[in-house]
Amino acid sequence: MTQVTHLEPVSGLAWSVFRGERAEVMRALGREHADAIHAFRSLPGGSWEAQVRRADGVAAERLDAVIASTRELLPVESQELAWIAEGAGIAERDMWARNLRGDLGRDGTGCSDIAFTTDAGVVMGHNEDGDGELREQIRLVTLVIEGDPAMTSAWYPGMLPSNAFVTTSVGLAFGMDHVPVVTAQTAGAGRHFVARHAQRQPTGEAARGALSRVPCAGGFAFDVADAAGRADLIENAAGHVAATTGRYQHTNHLRLLDGTSDGLAVCDGDEWLGESMHRLSVLRGCGTPTSAQDVLTALRTPGVLGRSDDLWTFVTTVVDTAIDEVVLQGSGAPWRGRWSAFARGERVQL
Repeated sequence: MTQVTHLEPVSGLAWSVFRGERAEVMRALGREHADAIHAFRSLPGGSWEAQVRRADGVAAERLDAVIASTRELLPVESQELAWIAEGAGIAERDMWARNLRGDLGRDGTGCSDIAFTTDAGVVMGHNEDGDGELREQIRLVTLVIEGDPAMTSAWYPGMLPSNAFVTTSVGLAFGMDHVPVVTAQTAGAGRHFVARHAQRQPTGEAARGALSRVPCAGGFAFDVADAAGRADLIENAAGHVAATTGRYQHTNHLRLLDGTSDGLAVCDGDEWLGESMHRLSVLRGCGTPTSAQDVLTALRTPGVLGRSDDLWTFVTTVVDTAIDEVVLQGSGAPWRGRWSAFARGERVQL
């Protein structure tokens, strides 16, 4: 039996906690949010509708190939998506089209990250950016699934809970930045599924290994904060992987991989590439952060903070592992809580 609990919102973000066996938790996630999922899927002229048309048209062959590859490489995570679709009463192929939006070719922009290590731990911050049409829909969900670490995620209805900021009960936090891929690696897995697989791991070492070992069909830059005191940036795009550790900033273009490699090339005149590079320059202009408050301030700076129909910052999240603190700012004032409790679905405010 799945237990569903609705907590008091955090900085304007609704928060639901799901506890139980994997299949029933995922079905309950879809069922509990079926109205929001259907409303977004049926939005006239919306991005999900456009993605289904693309998946049924010019990208149909690639879609089928990436679905098959994802099911082979990551069967558990693929089945989770099917259970969410079942619970919501929506076509599974439509859910795949939505979740593979960045694995079928060039697709928009969004998200900014900052991370650095201290003598005591890691500070990592993430802006979750996306289409302005979704600014009232993003919420928090906690999954407490038997056999997995508990995890809390900023969640888009209709997505596998994995592609936005995630923190887990084994002391890990993840941020994902979209990076453009012109030609998908159809032998890879959907990037949301790679993210979900890594987030289910019991240690930072295992999570970093998963992100380096399983190729993404499309592209993500994965930011991983480990309570043991390590911060990693891993770019995984169209079968190419590169990583760095320590202090970094990232937006939505490749920083570590050679962007001229097969499948990765994006024209210098690309509108969203230019926007990402400008956002990074603004972020750098905020100076070198030395605290969680510095990170929050930088990520909320005009020019980094998204406020347009094309790019909207739904929530800014900052984790400071040394003092076990998480800060979230959505549509309301910043909320500060106990990071370890937050990951388990416990609303402990500081």
